[in-house]
Amino acid sequence: MMSVSLCAALLVCLCVCVSESCTCFPAHPQELFCSSSLVMRAEVTGKKILPGEINTEGMEVVQYDIKVRKVFKGSSDRIKKIKHASTLEIMCTAILGHGQYLLSGYMDSYDRLSISMCDLIVRWDSLSLMQKNNIKYRYQKGCDCKISICTRQPCQPSSESECVLDDWSYSRSEPLLEAACVRHTDGSCSWDTGTAKNHTHTHA
Repeated sequence: MMSVSLCAALLVCLCVCVSESCTCFPAHPQELFCSSSLVMRAEVTGKKILPGEINTEGMEVVQYDIKVRKVFKGSSDRIKKIKHASTLEIMCTAILGHGQYLLSGYMDSYDRLSISMCDLIVRWDSLSLMQKNNIKYRYQKGCDCKISICTRQPCQPSSESECVLDDWSYSRSEPLLEAACVRHTDGSCSWDTGTAKNHTHTHA
């Protein structure tokens, strides 16, 4: 069973963040993957506080030293050169410890990586085998599908290219966190739960 803490991490945008000025919108992990310019597995090795543009306490920029271990989305050669990840959105600062993470974020024209607590940020060893396989092989293939949230029953897709989320409770959300919205050969999209046994080539 997936822990409640992991559900909370993967459904990072389900909650209203503790900061009064930071609210993340509801999103399935696949949506965060598809909307990010890069997704990677990286090891956090250090941390430092940098002065912000406004020299005020609490407005500093947190910069993490990272080593890129695997690139899942984006230009691999460019991303592998990244040495730091900064939380430039002060109110949505991502707090990381030492260890390996699944990280998504955005790079500017100077190859600086920016991350926030609204990005896809999860400890790598907290992910299940199925979730790792979704990240590596399945999410990208469904990025042209649409994932929508249904708040009223009955929940039905409005088009054949739509996958509907109709259950956001922690106690029942695990199947959808394990699933990927994929496009089939007939052009339609639907949730694919698959089985971890069908994806045994995961070692990264």
